[in-house]
Amino acid sequence: MSQIDDRWAAEGDWGNEPGWADDGASSSTAVGAAPPEAQELQEPAEARRAAPTVTATPPPAPGPEFANDERRREPAQRQPRYVEESFPPRRRFRAFLGFLLTLAIIAAGILAGIQWYQNQIDPPGAPRDAIAVIIPNNTSTARIAKILHRNKVIGNSTVFRYWVQFKGKGGFDAGKYQFRTNSSFESVLATLQDGPAVPDQQKLTVPEGFRITQIADRVAEKLPGRSAAKFVAALDQGQIRSAYQPADVRNLEGFLFPETFTFGLDDDEGVIAARMVETFDGVADQLGLATAQEKVGVTPYQALIVASLVEREAKKDIDRPKIARVIYNRLKTDTALQIDAGIIYAMNNGTTRLLNDDYKFDSPYNTYVHKGLPPTPIASPGRASLEAALSPEVGDWLYYVVTDVDGTTSYATTYKEHLRNIKLARKNGVR
Repeated sequence: MSQIDDRWAAEGDWGNEPGWADDGASSSTAVGAAPPEAQELQEPAEARRAAPTVTATPPPAPGPEFANDERRREPAQRQPRYVEESFPPRRRFRAFLGFLLTLAIIAAGILAGIQWYQNQIDPPGAPRDAIAVIIPNNTSTARIAKILHRNKVIGNSTVFRYWVQFKGKGGFDAGKYQFRTNSSFESVLATLQDGPAVPDQQKLTVPEGFRITQIADRVAEKLPGRSAAKFVAALDQGQIRSAYQPADVRNLEGFLFPETFTFGLDDDEGVIAARMVETFDGVADQLGLATAQEKVGVTPYQALIVASLVEREAKKDIDRPKIARVIYNRLKTDTALQIDAGIIYAMNNGTTRLLNDDYKFDSPYNTYVHKGLPPTPIASPGRASLEAALSPEVGDWLYYVVTDVDGTTSYATTYKEHLRNIKLARKNGVR
């Protein structure tokens, strides 16, 4: 060991050796001081021991007011600051490019969606193979769309359904249609609106107020292969009867309900007639025709006759209950009904307006000559007339007459009032 080391060991000056003392605790470690070995060589040990000990004091910690002040930090510790921008210009440029890219993607998606939609409405390429498609009876537009898609006529059933709804179309007829695969929506819709090429079923509409002979003619006209004579013969055979038909009545006048029917190609005249009578019975059950005696004081068959007179006389629905009341009031007072429709039915020559001599026509349906109701209904009444016959309006009228060309009907309780109404009708050119 060297001389210097021996002296340090003898004097026990361990605490002043660099690395053993606390940070800044000895003067020998002050900033700018010479190493201990050099100091000992330059000055005597006595002078070194006599010198006052100076302890290096660390700088005071910054107060709260300077805790965040970057000016008190060393240059290497200071963080860069952007005064005028929240992020660097390069990052802002990249964000702008990302925004433009997003817009481009959205625009491309919209254009692709529009193109896809147009391809569904009008697919590329020409229509291809011809195909027969059967649309069942009472099939909804949604179901028709699925059938067409399954047969490759259209490409998307959902789009077709909403497209047809947007066009305000629907209610297509059942039957067999001829389409082509890969067809446009427009061509498919046109085919559906034209109706089936060979319908599996046929429709027949019977208007309110028709008599049996008129219904028979309509059957022969609208249903190919059917005969008016066979239709009437089917009614006369007595095998078709209504639940409301009296036992002694064979005539089915009034029992053929006026409605739109759908018949199969193989349905003959007897099936058609039976369907109309069955429909009448169902409606009569709903309206409570069996309770006519309790409601209006007449039998169900008599109420049906009243309903047929109302059907032929009323020009507007609002007049049906009032005309029914006039009929019941006249029956109650034993006054002749004097209804022109009865004579027109008896004459059966197509006339709609009576002359003076016509009022003398000899027939039990001439209610000017014979009091009470005619022997049978004179037409097929609809639901509204049946309801009026079962629920007449309350009133004491005994007369009515149409007083305007628009069908307005005026009512009177006395004959004098009735004459004034007739005068008004003549003035308006009705009589």
